[in-house]
Amino acid sequence: MIGVRSLEVDLTKSQAPNPKSAGHWTLFILILLLAAALRLYRLDSVPPGLTHDEAGHGHDGIAILRGARPIYETVGYGREPLYDYVIAGLMAMGGPTGRVLRFSPVPFGLLTLLATFAWVRLAFDGPTALAAVALQAASFWSLATSRQALRSGMLPALLASAVYVYWRSVHKPREIIQKKLGFWLEMGAFALLIGAMLYTYIPARVLWVVFPAFLIYLAILHRATFRRVWLPTLIAVLAGLLLSAPLFAYLRAHPGAEQRLEMLDVPLQALLSGDISVVLNRAWGCIAGFFVPGRGDDFLAYTIPGRPFFDPLTGALFLAGVGLCLARWRDPARAFSLMWFLAGISPSLITGSAASSTRSIAALPVAFLFPALAVVTGARWAMARWGGRIAWAVGLGFVGLVLATGVASARDYFVVWGESPDVRAAYQHTLVEAAGYLDAQPESGVVALSTVYPHAPHDPYVFEISLQRRDLSLRWFDACRALLIPPSFPPSGGDERGGGARLIAPASASLDTYFADLPSLRVRERVEMRSDDLDPFFIVYDWEPQVAWAALRERTQGARADFGGALRLLGYNLRAPTVAPGGTIELVTLWQVTNPQLLRPQNLSNANEELVLFTHALDAAGNIVGQEDRLDAPAWDWQTGDTIAQIHRFTLPPDLSLGPLALKVGVYRRSDLVRLPALVDGEKVGDAVLLQYVEVVSE
Repeated sequence: MIGVRSLEVDLTKSQAPNPKSAGHWTLFILILLLAAALRLYRLDSVPPGLTHDEAGHGHDGIAILRGARPIYETVGYGREPLYDYVIAGLMAMGGPTGRVLRFSPVPFGLLTLLATFAWVRLAFDGPTALAAVALQAASFWSLATSRQALRSGMLPALLASAVYVYWRSVHKPREIIQKKLGFWLEMGAFALLIGAMLYTYIPARVLWVVFPAFLIYLAILHRATFRRVWLPTLIAVLAGLLLSAPLFAYLRAHPGAEQRLEMLDVPLQALLSGDISVVLNRAWGCIAGFFVPGRGDDFLAYTIPGRPFFDPLTGALFLAGVGLCLARWRDPARAFSLMWFLAGISPSLITGSAASSTRSIAALPVAFLFPALAVVTGARWAMARWGGRIAWAVGLGFVGLVLATGVASARDYFVVWGESPDVRAAYQHTLVEAAGYLDAQPESGVVALSTVYPHAPHDPYVFEISLQRRDLSLRWFDACRALLIPPSFPPSGGDERGGGARLIAPASASLDTYFADLPSLRVRERVEMRSDDLDPFFIVYDWEPQVAWAALRERTQGARADFGGALRLLGYNLRAPTVAPGGTIELVTLWQVTNPQLLRPQNLSNANEELVLFTHALDAAGNIVGQEDRLDAPAWDWQTGDTIAQIHRFTLPPDLSLGPLALKVGVYRRSDLVRLPALVDGEKVGDAVLLQYVEVVSE
């Protein structure tokens, strides 16, 4: 154990040049180069596209380039903005492209390795530092998170850098603290890093507590050190917290902005009610996710579902390293390491193993320190007991473990995970390929895109980042239930710019037969993906929107009504005027947009602000006996003159009485459920319009 006196000597004495330092740095640079090669390999194809969260970062980075200055981002259930500013800076140099976005996490993954090496070398020694970064660099966890364009990847780099700067600055003699400007510059950097963490990822709101907690530890066991460092530490931590004050002022003024905090509600409510089992079960799930196959993070966008962070041997070494730290808990470096790891996994202790790859990412730098400590301690013990040959054998065995870990990680990441049909679907591979298809075509003009997620922060953001050209007018809907027809098209299908109109529909969002039968569509090409893909192709249609509009009008009965002075009902088509109990009502309504500004969501990232078209079937007593509320051509994309065809299908109760049912339609916004007022021939008729009656008859 290291007592107070020996600690003071170790931390303040003038160190003679260590001839081994150059060798340590040489080996580290080799590890870093190999890690960089692994993180850059096939970066254009693995991951095989973009997730919605990644595309949201890209979209917000472009918005910052165009002048936006967010203090908090509302897309993706709410998130801190610093990573988006970093992306904006990279895009300013490399262009607003998907390649720049995909590259953006790589430097932070490498910085995490550098900061980890620097801190472990300072707090422990060179061999331990090399072992820790070698294992980290070879791990699946580090490899995967270094290639995810998510803000979470910044956090371990910032935290490890903060720990290094803190360890370097506060463990100096009192006279240096009092007299040297460099010390206070280091503490200023420490404060900036704490503030940066708080602007990066929500777990940082727990991580800063590690430093005051470490002061308490020093006050109890190492009072001389405590007296030397407590004031600079508190000043720096408070300064870092003050830097984040604008963020928390915004959050206080917008209490509904942080939807992610709702994920903590269930376990915390159970804990407050006296039921500790929920928290204990999730905490066990978090711990098991490090060691037990099948119990790891199950979020396939980030990892192979169920894959633990450690293989069995590394897991055993981890436990041995933790045991060594507990046995030598009076050593500040070991005590700090345990505090860091516990704070790093604290979010997952509450939420469980789900998404722990990102929620526990602050523990990534220190997690591989523990097996490294076990190996280095074991090698030194073997050398003292049996001589250098056994120590060399231990070292070679560890090198073999690192190589085996790297090979397994590369295989699992690039082959098992990267080629998985489920992963390709999660990363919107077919949609990204459709963007590449359009980039290769000469035509400009309108392109209508049918997708499963046509709302703004989802597929449109993925497409925006993936598409390189900017001369296309893109329109969004899900043709399984809706069709959006843009205005002002001559019969030839060209627009004022001379380009042709095209419609692209993947297998997952193919046209409903009601739309596929329209005379305006001609198949140009069917583009195949892999045969085992969940979305194995997309079809490109040449499209004449005005012909489609005329055909839809011919199929509908007129029904003039105005909703909110912004949306006009043009007509409807009830596919069958009679229905049996338990049967299905199918209704197609045709709408025209007259004032899109009144209908467009203020916050495009919040799907709850979108409009909903409802169709209700009411019995003679006015009770709703069947309904469907949906809108598959979302209002964020509407322009004046657009026509929307929406299909509503719903099943009636099997025990429904015979007789007439009134079919009514209307419009409301999901966020407040307030319906738009309806007018017929300029007269208010309430908030719904009666179309006609459906007769319920026996089969």
